[in-house]
Amino acid sequence: MNFQLKHNLLISVFIIVIIFAMWLLMKALSYSFDALQENTDPVLTQNEEVSKEVSYMEKIDNFALQEFNADNRLSHFVKATNYFHFKNSPALLLNPEVTTYDEQGKKDYVLTSERADYLDSGEISFKGKVNVHSSSGITHKMKTKELLVGTKTDDLVSNKKVTYLGENAKIVSQGMHMQTRDDKMKLTGKTVIKQDSGQKILTKNLNIDQSNGQKHYYSKHNTTYLAKEDTIYSTGMDLDMQEKILQLSGKVKILQNSGTKINTQDLVVDQSNDGDVYRTEEKIHYQSKLANINAVGMHYDAKNKKVKLTGGVAGVYE
Repeated sequence: MNFQLKHNLLISVFIIVIIFAMWLLMKALSYSFDALQENTDPVLTQNEEVSKEVSYMEKIDNFALQEFNADNRLSHFVKATNYFHFKNSPALLLNPEVTTYDEQGKKDYVLTSERADYLDSGEISFKGKVNVHSSSGITHKMKTKELLVGTKTDDLVSNKKVTYLGENAKIVSQGMHMQTRDDKMKLTGKTVIKQDSGQKILTKNLNIDQSNGQKHYYSKHNTTYLAKEDTIYSTGMDLDMQEKILQLSGKVKILQNSGTKINTQDLVVDQSNDGDVYRTEEKIHYQSKLANINAVGMHYDAKNKKVKLTGGVAGVYE
């Protein structure tokens, strides 16, 4: 019995030694492979659209390209830290920078990102975080799956979801079209403005005009303003982000959490001083559980819940 036990123990120890030796060999091979990879060029792990099994056909470091217009004047200057050419996929630019020039040869705007596809059409498709630095000193920050830079035009176009970082707000839309020379942008489709103060504005086809130093956001489409205690519906909006004044145009309906309804038109929402103050000089129809009031003009401090109705107030109280 003792001999059999010793025999089994020797076999077990022998098997364990073999397994341990194989494990050490695999670790050594893995280390050698990793060290070899560190000494070779990376195969584009940044490009999520290119399979790891597909290698590039050409690589250019410190890539630079000049493009000229019909008058043989410099119109675009494209550069990137790396350029990769593939057989069946668009070329890839890492850390691209595109500079455009006006007709006088002056720098117009500069567009930068972490990566971009250089298409056969001459367009450049930026992906991820994109910064646009205009000649006026304004910087536009956005994130999108695709932003096309037309090298034959000065417009930036995206038909994908766009997240734009505005003045004290984050804006999400279904696309965008930007006239870079005029510092004017149109965020297309359904658009949500998420203000840093907590309010939300739901609208469509939002225009952003930052020319001449202004911060002007406006839309002529139906708009919903979601405040902390109220929901307001209107047929348009005009927001001055510098003055923090929101104008809700056309017919306006205010629905409060308490159940009160206020019908009016052309309402001004003053967001300065970290509050919401509603003002209008138009007719008011105020309906609550205790009163039904008509007036001309209103001043309502939503933060302190104080309302003042003016101009021939008439109502029925229960």
